[in-house]
Amino acid sequence: MTKPRITMLVLVTAYLGYYLGLRSLGNHMATVDSWLILLYLILGTWATSAGAAVLNQVIERRHDAKMTRTKNRPIVIGKISPMNALIFGAFLSFGGCVLLYYLINPLTAWISVATILLYILIYTPSKRITTWNTIIGSIPGALPPVGGWVAATGSLAPPAWILFGILFCWQMPHFLAIAIIYAADYEKGGFKMLPSIYPESKRTSYVILFFTVALLITSLGLYILKVGGIVYAVGAALLGVAFFMVALKVIMESNKKNARRLMLASIIYLPLLLIIILIERILH
Repeated sequence: MTKPRITMLVLVTAYLGYYLGLRSLGNHMATVDSWLILLYLILGTWATSAGAAVLNQVIERRHDAKMTRTKNRPIVIGKISPMNALIFGAFLSFGGCVLLYYLINPLTAWISVATILLYILIYTPSKRITTWNTIIGSIPGALPPVGGWVAATGSLAPPAWILFGILFCWQMPHFLAIAIIYAADYEKGGFKMLPSIYPESKRTSYVILFFTVALLITSLGLYILKVGGIVYAVGAALLGVAFFMVALKVIMESNKKNARRLMLASIIYLPLLLIIILIERILH
C-alpha cells in the first residue's frame, strides 16, 4: 500500500535537494549533525510519502477495483479494511510531518503537509474530473527536492525551484507514457487521462513534446545558477537530447511500444542525471 517504487523516487529526490543544499553552504556532509538530519529527512519523508499513498488507495478503492493493474491491491481484495488503511495512512502522514517539524525545521514540515494535501485533496479527485490531473499531480510530486533543500539550508532559494522544475517536467512524459500504455484500463476506472479521452488526438503528443523540451532547458538551470559546472551542463544536455529522441518516436507515432520505450527512458534518465550532478560536485 505504501507504493515502494514511488516512495523510493521521493526519497532519492529529497536526498538530492538535501545534498545540493548542503554543498551550497560549503558543507560536505562531514559532520554528525548533517548525517542525523539526513536520517530524519529520510524517515519523515518516507512516512509522509507512504501515508499519502495509502490514503490515495483508500479514496480510490472502488475505481481501483475496475482496473486490471490495480484490482489486486490489498484494500480492493479485502485483505485490509478501508478503516484500518485510513488509520494507518493518517498515522504515517501525521507522524512524518511531526518528525520533520521537531527534528528538522517547521518549513520542511509544512512543505510535506502541502504535498500531502495537494496529493490527496486536489490531485486524487481531479483524476476523475479533468485531463489536467497529470499536471496537477506533478506539483506535489516535484516538492520532495524542495523539502530536501530546505532541510539542509532552512530556507528556499532559486536552485530549489530549479530542482522542482526538473522533476515537474520529468513527470509529464513519464506518466503520460504510462497513460498511453494503460489507456483502456484508465477509461474503465473512470479516470480522465489524455490518451483515454482523446485517443485519436495529437494532444498527448504535443504535451509530451512541450515538457520534454522544457525538461532539457530547465535542467540547464543548475548550470546557470552555478550549482553545476560545465561537466554537468554537457552531461545534462546530452542526456536531455537522448531523452528527447526517444520521446520523438511517441510524438510521431503514439502507440504502446513507443510509450514503453519512453517510460523506460524516463526511468533511466532521472538516476543518470542524479549521477551526473553527484560526479560534478565530487570533482569540485
